[in-house]
Amino acid sequence: MDPLRILKALSNPHRLNIILWLKRPEQEFGVQIHADSLIDFPHSVSVKSIQKRCGVSQSSISTFMSILENAELVESRKINQYTYFRRNEPVIREFGSWYNKKISIQNDDAEKLLQTVNLEDTSYPIAEESALSSECPAMELRTKGTRDEDENR
Repeated sequence: MDPLRILKALSNPHRLNIILWLKRPEQEFGVQIHADSLIDFPHSVSVKSIQKRCGVSQSSISTFMSILENAELVESRKINQYTYFRRNEPVIREFGSWYNKKISIQNDDAEKLLQTVNLEDTSYPIAEESALSSECPAMELRTKGTRDEDENR
């Protein structure tokens, strides 16, 4: 598993969506054409189905799937003239464990972090219409108020 290659592969919204959709292929793509031939390659989806769901060209899908396969996030199988893909769950689990260990804030780290934050800090700037920068005259900053206040604006 190459975490950097995986992070790069998932940095594209289409590729990330494909991985998320492949988590529940029957729900996201429906029954596949060769479902009876996929007994030894379950939970897989044809390139054509992925292309249709993504709404991009065949060449773009081929590129996306090649990047995901090079990152070992998916595995493929050719059946007749169709190529099917499915998630590579062992690699995805391994990446998740790596991410949780190396990147995410663990509970003990979160407690240490919270100890350094003053939750009663009121030094944050309050944006008012008169305080808006002349560089962004059209920007309006609003905070949530009561419905009556919002309706009276």
